[in-house]
Amino acid sequence: MPTYNPSFITQQYLHTANSPFLDKVVFTIDHLHEGGPGIYSTFDVVKHLVSKQIPVTIFIQCSDPLNFCPAEKRIAQSIYDLDHNLVSLGAHALTRGNSQANQSNNLDKIKDVIADITGAEPQIMSYHGSNAGPENGISYAGITYARGITSVWSDASADNPLNTPVMNINSVNAAYDFIQQRNAANLSATLFVHSVELTSGSVKKLTFDTIVADVIGRRLQAMSYLSAMQTDYTGAPPTPGPTQPIDPPPGTPCPLRHFANSKITQYLRVNKRDGVNGVFQVAELQRFLNELGLGAGTADGIFGSNTKLAVISYQIIKGLGPDGIVGANTRASINAYCD
Repeated sequence: MPTYNPSFITQQYLHTANSPFLDKVVFTIDHLHEGGPGIYSTFDVVKHLVSKQIPVTIFIQCSDPLNFCPAEKRIAQSIYDLDHNLVSLGAHALTRGNSQANQSNNLDKIKDVIADITGAEPQIMSYHGSNAGPENGISYAGITYARGITSVWSDASADNPLNTPVMNINSVNAAYDFIQQRNAANLSATLFVHSVELTSGSVKKLTFDTIVADVIGRRLQAMSYLSAMQTDYTGAPPTPGPTQPIDPPPGTPCPLRHFANSKITQYLRVNKRDGVNGVFQVAELQRFLNELGLGAGTADGIFGSNTKLAVISYQIIKGLGPDGIVGANTRASINAYCD
């Protein structure tokens, strides 16, 4: 199977509906395709996303329910093992017109597969086939959010958590418009693709790769499907962390002693570094914020969107201007905070 090779990118996402927060996107993939010569497998595509620290949700279809879906379980396990934090698994419904008994039996089998792999039954599902979506008289026990296949939506109040829309990826501009409109309505934008559709030179692959590049370039924020839906439909705030003053744990390091000449740019990158170990300083900042429960993400030394949100949370708690920039006042506060 080929190593995933991204397209040459010529466009960038330039909008922010709710500054300073990045607009939110969700990557979802249907089915567990094994790929072949010149055709990417689901594993190939997920491995590429995970290597870029991008969360992705895969919806599993069961081809052999009588034998407990052995092929799907094998592939899903290998994909989930790429990164248990970034990879999430959901169920895949049967086509429209199946009976309640058939849909329930299919869902139960897939739930068992996912529970064996992840330790928990899924709360998420995708529909399947022509005119896919909710049907009168058909229910899916335990499913809180279900991804549809339509890109049609009107406004936030009309959104159905059991039929969430997806962007059109037959055009980069159409995808960008969908992302902008959804985020302007305080909703995330979901991308849906099959790995075998991402063929070299195709428009779908170009659109997919362009959005991936925007996430890597800190122009968009990627979320798992479940996290995005919980934010969309429960009104959960995008800023992580507590809202009440917190005390630092004993022995908390003071990471910014030599950070005086450093500045975080609006592009969320370290612009100037004081001393020879600037990346380590950012990693120390991330560890400090994580110790306080503010969710800065992996301490990788990269000032990305999660770190910026954690800084904003800290600034709100300390009564500072919540701009996500580690300027003089924020630096002084952090250094005094752990003295």
